[in-house]
Amino acid sequence: MSRIYCGYNPPPPGFKTFFSEKYEDRLKRLPGFGKMRKSWDSHRRPTLILLHVFADDFGALEKWMEMAYQVADPDDLGQLMDFYVDDMWAAYIFNEEEFSFFRSDEGCFVDGPPLIYGVTASGEVFFFGEFSGPKAPDVESLKVFCRQVIEGNVEEPISRKSQVEHIDLAHWNELIYASDEDVAVLFYNSLQNGTQANDAIMQSLSRLGDCLKQEAVRLYKMDLQGGSAPKKFSVETTPAFFFLKGVQKQNPIQCKYKLGPFTMLRFVAETASQELNYYNRLGHRRLHAELLAHMKEYFDLRSNKQGFFM
Repeated sequence: MSRIYCGYNPPPPGFKTFFSEKYEDRLKRLPGFGKMRKSWDSHRRPTLILLHVFADDFGALEKWMEMAYQVADPDDLGQLMDFYVDDMWAAYIFNEEEFSFFRSDEGCFVDGPPLIYGVTASGEVFFFGEFSGPKAPDVESLKVFCRQVIEGNVEEPISRKSQVEHIDLAHWNELIYASDEDVAVLFYNSLQNGTQANDAIMQSLSRLGDCLKQEAVRLYKMDLQGGSAPKKFSVETTPAFFFLKGVQKQNPIQCKYKLGPFTMLRFVAETASQELNYYNRLGHRRLHAELLAHMKEYFDLRSNKQGFFM
């Protein structure tokens, strides 16, 4: 597979030629700079976007285009929504400012399913899959997804609230050891509240909570003012950040990085019992999740994402 960033020239071999004319009556390719949002704004029709590494091996991947072609029947769903099918390289249009999508990132490879996104008439964006990645569609399941997008009632996986829970010694055993879920806990001293250091760490913790909404990791904070950390925690100074693996909670692991939003996320990602759904072991967001985040921003009706060239 070509190891290139989406949007950077040259495009992968076969990018310009894989899309056969026989599909053009129902399917479209993604437009270039600045055209997608402007076109969508003009009619705001529900839209399906199917992406794969078609240019790498179209013979092996054409089945996905044929499926989309069948679903886009002009006598059925084709009259109610637009259908875009393209190589992953073309997805750069959803982040024209940074070109941050790595085409060969985890989650999109020849042997895997495509990445499929639905955009409602009101600009909401949904992913065809689970938090952990895409699921393989068939004609019927893709039709169901399209109808849900058209009606604006897509069934999504349920994420937990992004809140960071407070914990104290009295409830420590009850909350920490009652389940096999991974746990991350920040020890801090409320005497430092209002200081730049404490304000920054609490902001970082809140951002981490947002990042972990779709992950099987519980996030806590514990005030050590007037008390001490539980046994087996060597807290010399605050703030201090620890991780407890689900079945190894008697062996807490301390974060050695300088605490900040990315380093805390990376620590959780590399230490978790299982790889996170949205992030790899380095704490980098996986391609399916990265695209979803940028598409949500791109089609947000409160923004003016019409690209650099009008």
